[in-house]
Formats: sequence, structure tokens, C-alpha cells
Amino acid sequence: MNNDIREAAEWVRHSERLLVFTGAGISAESGIPTFRDDDGFWREFPPERFATWDGLFKTALHQPRAFAEFVHAVIAPIAAAEPNAAHRAIADAERHVDVTVVTQNIDRLHWEAGTTTTHEVHGSMFEIVDRRRRFRRYVSRQQLRRVATAIERASRGLLTLPRVMWAVRRIAGIGVRGIHFPNLVLFGDALAEPAWSASRRAAEQVDCVIQVGCSGMVYPAATLPEIARAQGATVIDVDPHSGQGDIWLRGTATQIVPELMNTAFAPR
Repeated sequence: MNNDIREAAEWVRHSERLLVFTGAGISAESGIPTFRDDDGFWREFPPERFATWDGLFKTALHQPRAFAEFVHAVIAPIAAAEPNAAHRAIADAERHVDVTVVTQNIDRLHWEAGTTTTHEVHGSMFEIVDRRRRFRRYVSRQQLRRVATAIERASRGLLTLPRVMWAVRRIAGIGVRGIHFPNLVLFGDALAEPAWSASRRAAEQVDCVIQVGCSGMVYPAATLPEIARAQGATVIDVDPHSGQGDIWLRGTATQIVPELMNTAFAPR
């Protein structure tokens, strides 16, 4: 065990309120591709066409096959994913300290791992809303798998917009109650509420932050560790490539987070 792990574990052990801020890096180890890495999602699907609502609508209308490929590439890994050791270690930490998770991910894995308080600031693939962002219903991971399968089957033939929309009808489309779609935050959207306001309040009240798998490039969510630091919190950064925190633990989420939590809360 290195000295950085020991030091970080001391801060975690003695914290009263712990904020865990997670990004794509933690879900990558559950098989969900990242977006901003050199080989990330946006290299294959340019943001100007796929990361705004206007771009998505235009792509669906004029290039239904490209739209279907994008939707399948997003939902198939999420539908197949399961919480990994890092998700579970964060949930288990609730037995020892008050934990709030703020995640930029839309995959619901923190909830499934058992975390009680999770704020999804970029929305959720599993929450379906109407055009005014009013909640309509939840979809299950099993239902998401069916959508992925339906898109894959539809792609085998001549892929027209009606065939695409029929394949995704469980999560997006136009019905007797109007338009419905997943409650996702795309480029240009405000962060999800009330998750974002609750996240800011939490950041102002914690004494320790663990940042896991975050690029630090997605604003305003990336400001949360600095908000906490301004109030005196210690920031621990878990990342295999670089660290912005007071303590940098170099490694992947599943390598570092379970060891950190075990060290912090092991019987003494």
C-alpha cells in the first residue's frame, strides 16, 4: 500500500460528510464507453450532430441509419451494464459515513449498487419525460435491452425513420399523450433539477470529496470539487492519467476505490 492511499484513507475515515463525484471513468469499467477520451464516443459520433436535440432531430429525419447506430451505441452498453467493485465500495461506505454521490453518468449504476443518495446531474436514460420535462415513467434495464435488440433487428433491412421510431417507441416517440423521450442533458441544456441544486448544496457542506473518473472538462458539473474545496474540504482524485485534487491516487476506479474504502474503514 502506498503512502497516498494511507493519507487519503485518513481523510475519508475522519470525514463526517463525504461527497463522491463520478464521471465516465467509473462506468467504463462496467463496459460503457467514455465520450471524451482520444478513442471516445464523440470521435465516431460528432457532437454537433448527436449531442444536441436539434442535431439529433435533423439526423433522425435525414439519416435514420446513422441515428439508429447512435442510439444503439448509447443504450446497448448501458442495458448490459452492472455495478462494478467501485460502485459497490462507494455504496458500502454508507455504513461508516454520510455519503452523497453526484454523478455525470446516466446509467443508474450507483442506485443499483445500493447508494441511497445519488444526484444524476446529466439526467438518466431510465427516466422518461414529456416535452416539458415532466416525469412520465421509468423504464427497466430489461426494457432497455429490448429496445437495443429491436434497433439491431430493424437495422438489418431498409432502415426508414418509421422503422427506427417503432424500434425505440418504449423510450422515445409521439403518442396519444404527446412527445416522450429519456430525461437526458445534452449540449446546451441546463443541468438536471433538482439534482444540480442539491449537488451544489452538498458540495458546500462536505469535508471530503472523492472524484472518480472525471475529465474535469464538463461544466458546470466540474465546478463541484472547487466549491467544496473553497469551504475547506479535501479533494481526492482517482484517475489513471492525471490528478487535479489535493491527493492524486493513480489508477482506475476498480483498482483504487475498493482499496481506499477498505483502508479507511477496516477495523483498527
